[in-house]
Amino acid sequence: MKHPARQIESGLIDGAVVLGGTRHEDFIRFVSGTADRKTGAPMCENSVFDIASLTKVVGTAPLLAFCIEKGLVDFDAPFTEYLPYRGNLPAPVTVRHLATHCSGVQINYPYFPGEAEKMVQAILAEDFARPPETLYEYTCTNYILLGLLIERVTSCRLEELAAERIFAPLGMTDTRWGAPPEGALTRTIRTINADPGVISDHGARAIAPHRIGNAGIFSTADDLAKFCRMMLDGGGGLFRRETRELFFRNQAPRNMAARSLGWNLDPSYIPHGLSKAAIYHTGWTGQAMWIDPETERFLLVLTNRFGDSIASWKGRLAIASEALDTIS
Repeated sequence: MKHPARQIESGLIDGAVVLGGTRHEDFIRFVSGTADRKTGAPMCENSVFDIASLTKVVGTAPLLAFCIEKGLVDFDAPFTEYLPYRGNLPAPVTVRHLATHCSGVQINYPYFPGEAEKMVQAILAEDFARPPETLYEYTCTNYILLGLLIERVTSCRLEELAAERIFAPLGMTDTRWGAPPEGALTRTIRTINADPGVISDHGARAIAPHRIGNAGIFSTADDLAKFCRMMLDGGGGLFRRETRELFFRNQAPRNMAARSLGWNLDPSYIPHGLSKAAIYHTGWTGQAMWIDPETERFLLVLTNRFGDSIASWKGRLAIASEALDTIS
């Protein structure tokens, strides 16, 4: 593939793992470049990535869907019914508002490295910046609040619940929330701002060992492919088919940017070779995932970004289009 090589040469990324497939088979597997620029370790098919904000769609959103399906959470109830929030709200904010990034929450939140409980309490006391449904603004704070909500209604830590409800049933043995799996540090990539095995996201790193809903999962291309195939297979035994539709249908309030539960629906960033029904998400450290229920294809582009974020995202889109050309 020419696009990964060009981006490695230009300094945007150090390496890439590309994996695409259908419900039953792969149509492309490609590996290029290095996983760790300090040691020179090569990128491998089983390299472990800090998947950054893909955590929202691989961990937090499915766990919230589980809570909705079990009747633990009403998607349209105020989130304050489930969390002891103490800040000021200009108007009631629902769980749906948080999940679709139109809640009006502050984009920045307080950091207290090493003081998890203090940080949680400070986040629960942050005033919202504006009323809900006045502006779409993608922000990690929404999913931090959702993570805290999930923990409260289930009385279970995010990493334990995800391992039990998602990772173990799907056989995602190389996936763990908060750190690489046991024995996998030598094949874990270096990120733009952290050593291998260290969470790249500042907030998720500061609040550790408490895990939060915006970032912190480590995984591999093969494990993420198992998740994608579950999604293409109508829930794959994890969810009822109607619950899966929360991920594939617009869940945002009217006149807001189209978002499903967790996923982006903006057609501007869907590569040719996939339909407009595709859902996708990106990770700040250099990852992208697309799942298309219409063509029944998925595509993963996992890189270790070291160059400009926007240029790197466009680069991942170019890699995705090139990968899909292999089956056109």
